[in-house]
Amino acid sequence: MAPRTHVSPKAIPAAGAGSLQGEAVAVRGPIVPAFLLATRDGSKPRNAKHSLLPRDVMEMLEHIRILHPKGSDGYIVLSSKWHGTYRQFPLIRARGDIPCDILRDAQFVSMNRFSWSRKGDALCSVGHAWLEFDPYAEDKNGNPLPYREMPLKDLQVLLTAAITAAGVPAPSYWTRSGRGLHAAWACEALPGEAAGKVQRVMDALYGPTLTDDGSVPARRYDDPDRDAQENRLVGMWMAFRDAGLDRGTQDSSRVLRIWGSYNQASDSYCERLWPDCIDDIKRCRFDDLADSVLPITSTELRRRLAERAPWKAQNPRSRPQRNVGRARQYAGTAGVRDRMLADLMRLHGHRGGIAKGHRHCWLFLVANCHAHIHGGNPETWAALYAHMAGLTVPDALDCLQSLGRRMRRHEAGETSEYKDEVWNVLFHHSGAKMADLLGVTQEEADAAGLNLVRPGKARSIPPRERQAAKRIRDGAVPRADRADAKFQAGRQGLAIRSECGTADAAIEAIRVATGRGRTWAIEAMKLAAAAPAEPLAEPVAMEPVAVEPVETVIEPSDVRESEDLGVRFPSRFIGGSAPGPAPLATAEVDVGPAPYPEPKVRRISDISVMIEVAPDVGYVVIDDPKDRFHGRVVLSLTGEWTSLPEHLEPLAVPPPRKVRQPRPVRAFTRRRPIADAPRSSAARRPMTPQEIAASAEDYRRASGR
Repeated sequence: MAPRTHVSPKAIPAAGAGSLQGEAVAVRGPIVPAFLLATRDGSKPRNAKHSLLPRDVMEMLEHIRILHPKGSDGYIVLSSKWHGTYRQFPLIRARGDIPCDILRDAQFVSMNRFSWSRKGDALCSVGHAWLEFDPYAEDKNGNPLPYREMPLKDLQVLLTAAITAAGVPAPSYWTRSGRGLHAAWACEALPGEAAGKVQRVMDALYGPTLTDDGSVPARRYDDPDRDAQENRLVGMWMAFRDAGLDRGTQDSSRVLRIWGSYNQASDSYCERLWPDCIDDIKRCRFDDLADSVLPITSTELRRRLAERAPWKAQNPRSRPQRNVGRARQYAGTAGVRDRMLADLMRLHGHRGGIAKGHRHCWLFLVANCHAHIHGGNPETWAALYAHMAGLTVPDALDCLQSLGRRMRRHEAGETSEYKDEVWNVLFHHSGAKMADLLGVTQEEADAAGLNLVRPGKARSIPPRERQAAKRIRDGAVPRADRADAKFQAGRQGLAIRSECGTADAAIEAIRVATGRGRTWAIEAMKLAAAAPAEPLAEPVAMEPVAVEPVETVIEPSDVRESEDLGVRFPSRFIGGSAPGPAPLATAEVDVGPAPYPEPKVRRISDISVMIEVAPDVGYVVIDDPKDRFHGRVVLSLTGEWTSLPEHLEPLAVPPPRKVRQPRPVRAFTRRRPIADAPRSSAARRPMTPQEIAASAEDYRRASGR
């Protein structure tokens, strides 16, 4: 695209025009059309730096019409994102004109068309395919990608070569989004019922998550067709992985950036990278794209079905009859979803958090497992898992809305049938699909101990772990818990011994409290005495076990002195608990500035207030009822978006402005300057003739005479 130039407002039609016509005339100066600077409710005003030019408007219209030709069925979705706030505009009928006032703020366009809402079950027209690359991202280990330093134009040439080498048609166009690349195949429109086949093509185009050495993960069953497909496309998938393919962008409701729109995150504009001329864009037949990436072509599939048709007609009961189950409200306590949720938590701990690019996907999968087990709503799921995913609660709520709608349908008793079985309407991802979405390889699954969320075949629970879990359910106490109980009992015995001064009293107290024998009590005290030095807790009164009172006779020979137990305490602490060993030295932790006794509230304007809770720590609350786009905004003193704690909510209202009291009216008197009276102590001295002559000369020069 050519460099930007500002244009005359004469080339811009009125704000109510449905489309733009005519050529742009370049003039000097950053002149911005008035209708582009005009604001309406809920919109963000533009300025001369980020203004929308007529050429940009034409690019946006051309881009939208390539994806959604005029006269098509369904509705187009346009949206924008400013300062992290996502906004979707009202649906636009594809067969009509696109209002220019919406193009002023639009940044994204839907790749598919919908019937009434931007949801997967409301698809009206599908057919396009796309890829999204972010070469500046990092891999799962936090290392930069190989093509980070490569210019985007060269990276586009490299990816195009990899696509064509795999036998896949070249993309119709490439887009420089401002941070990465978009590749799109503009195909003919297909009805919404073909969404399943389109999704299979997208899955094959994105490919599986490759292992570290670039090979395809092993499958459960052998399939010659799949083997041939993988051998043909593995080179393309490796190039996609090294270029930073975003695997979370293949859903049917995806929106991509429009040519000519401003990308606030990278402070740049979205532009068409290839081809240079819009007229050179070539559409792709969807069948050709499907045949190039799927395991078998449509012709081969029809041939195989025709060969199998006579046999199926002679064997109508060849398909095994399955037991039609009843959809359970929630999974059992030891169901598959519990194990999947445990695997997702193990993956979070193994990676030390979720990397950018997988956070929304991990949150959605965890919330879906939680919904299967415990139910709930988006607010509950966001409060539980948003901080673990590294997202804010508003972002998490925006991500979980579709799951919340499914949950409401499930609570209303709605079910669905699939392969003669009744299922609830929640999402049912397999473990292999979860691993593919999160980029889990076979090596990582083995290292993290994942059983279900792993590529290929799931790993069953080992018999030893299964038997141990059964013993715990039957009431057995694990060995680790028994060791901890014995250690705690020994510590309590040492504390009691330091108070009473004799080991017999401590041993007897442990026997009464735990019901164990004398040898076990002595071993517990030895175990606690041999442990690393740490502060001993105050002795806690232990409730005696309900046993028959037994008279205990202690032989003097059986009493062991403190030296036998390996612990010695000074005798001067009799009557109170002895101090434990000195605590270990710990590093000093910076706890930040000391908070104020009371928060300081300062009024900034009629709609904003600043609340300081400590030096350089506080919040700025901006609440403008007229601003329907941003609403209420809470910023920290460093300028970051945050949320206001609940205990400070009453202080968020700006205090009333101080009204200055009017001063009493005073009579205005014009005063004339009065010369000071001469000092009485200074005596007047007559001027000499030389001084008089010099004064006259100065006056003559000053007057110009």
